[in-house]
Formats: sequence, structure tokens, C-alpha cells
Amino acid sequence: MTTASYSDQNGVYLMGMSDAQDLRQYIQARFTEGELQYAYELLLKNTQDLAKAEHIPPLQALWKILDAAYQKKMPPMTCHEGCAHCCYTGVMITKMEWDGMINAARHRGMDLQDVIERAEKSIHRVKKALESGIDADKIDWYQMVINQKCPFLDENESCSIHEDRPLDCRTMVAFREVCGSKKLEHAQRGGLIEEAVAPAVIARLQYEATPKLKRRKFDGTAPLRLIQHWLLEWKKKKSTRKKKK
Repeated sequence: MTTASYSDQNGVYLMGMSDAQDLRQYIQARFTEGELQYAYELLLKNTQDLAKAEHIPPLQALWKILDAAYQKKMPPMTCHEGCAHCCYTGVMITKMEWDGMINAARHRGMDLQDVIERAEKSIHRVKKALESGIDADKIDWYQMVINQKCPFLDENESCSIHEDRPLDCRTMVAFREVCGSKKLEHAQRGGLIEEAVAPAVIARLQYEATPKLKRRKFDGTAPLRLIQHWLLEWKKKKSTRKKKK
């Protein structure tokens, strides 16, 4: 595979969200292992330094650095408020990203129960899949909620937690034209080495935030779940707390 056949003049991957394995192969063909390792270590250090300097959570610091990288290295995005075609598919996130999202929701006075009710159909699908006993690694979670709007997409087709949206959303962007359908024909990713190593940085930040007694050997990854799955977990914990009172 040649990178030219998968990218534009900006080096941006043009295949949308067609296949995660394709994206990994594209990144490996474009960047060397040495480049990726250096970028990972630099992004991690810069994130930790910025978080300490500005007294903000590490994840917020990472988002600031990624936003700055896009502005400096890439053409202006054609995405705009209310352009929500990419918000009708599955979004897989880590626990750290989820914690950032619900903290943002609380700060904005949002009721997560309302969020759950808006996404009742897709949440029900995830619940049934979890109860089926099928190996979670064999389930196509993205396909399960395809064409279902993100639980955090409001009535104006805008993200209600945009500043704290997860990496899966931040790396699905458009620089050429605005997407005209949910096929995401203009959606792109893979243009920045920072976004290629950001998942490993998030995994490391989450690892370091985990109590030492609960840590496992760090392998550069962190478990991912659909937003709907995290909402189910939140609802379950809330119900448990009520029963204890």
C-alpha cells in the first residue's frame, strides 16, 4: 500500500471511518516507528507540562495542544456548528474521556437522564448486545449504532459538550468540503502525527491516574466503550446508590 493512494496533498487520510485497520496501516506507512515514538513522548511531556502550568486536567491540556496543532499545520476546517453527519455513528472512548464528558455535562447543568432518554433506541441495542453473552471483541459496535445520533447531540444538531468531545470526534474532520451525507465522503483523518499517537498518550494519562494497586502492565492502550455503554454504566451506578439510601 502506498500512502499517496490514500491521501491528499495535505497528507490527510481520505477513507473516512471505513476501516480502523486501514487507518493503522496508513499511519505505519507514513511514519516510522522512531517518529511515532518521539511524537508520543513529546506529546505526553507537553501535555503534562501544560496541565501543571495551567492547573487543568491533563486531558484538557491534550485537547488544547491538538487544537493548536490543527490550526498551525492543517488548512482551515470546513466543519461548522450544526454540521452533524459524523455524529450519527458509534463513538468509542476511554474512561478518562468519559469522565471529562460527564464533568463537562455537570458543569453545563445537563441532566444525564435526559441524555439517556434521547438516545433510548441506541442504548437499548447496546444493552441487548451486552446481555446476549456474545464476546464483546467480536461485536461491531460502530455498526450497531450506525445512523443513530450521538446522545450528546442536541436539538440544533450541535454537540452539547463540544469543548470536551473525545478523540474519536476530534479526528473526524473535513478540510475540503462539508460532508453532504452520513457516508462521510469528505471526512478525513490521519493528517497529523499528533493524532496518530494521541490514543497512546490518553492511555498513559489514564494509567498514571489509576491507583497503583489497580494498575496492570502498561501496553500503550486503554479499554474503549461506546458512549451508550458508558451511559448504561452511569445509570446502573446511580440506581445502585439509590437502593443503598
